[in-house]
Amino acid sequence: MKNNITNEICQKCAGCCKDYPYVRLSRSEIHALEKLTGLPLDVFSNQKDEDGEEYFLNFKDNGDCFFLNENNGSYSCSVYESRSETCRNYPSKPEQIAVCNSKQEMVLLK
Repeated sequence: MKNNITNEICQKCAGCCKDYPYVRLSRSEIHALEKLTGLPLDVFSNQKDEDGEEYFLNFKDNGDCFFLNENNGSYSCSVYESRSETCRNYPSKPEQIAVCNSKQEMVLLK
């Protein structure tokens, strides 16, 4: 299974995979990630409420997504094929689109 970010600009930016406040995970997304990675949910997610109904993706100490990999300035997602709906739909809000477009312009200028 290929788990790479397919867009060249996204490979160089990965801004949406850094310091993103909450990436909600559904039960089916958790199951898919557990199956793909072999990791238990408490390794890659946080329980948001006491009832265990809401889970969110963990981020590394540096703010990067738990599944984001960096190699010589190029980024890849180790679970790209099983990434969450939030990740699949990004950018979906006007302010996200504006930020994404501005970062794309910066990447293209380099």
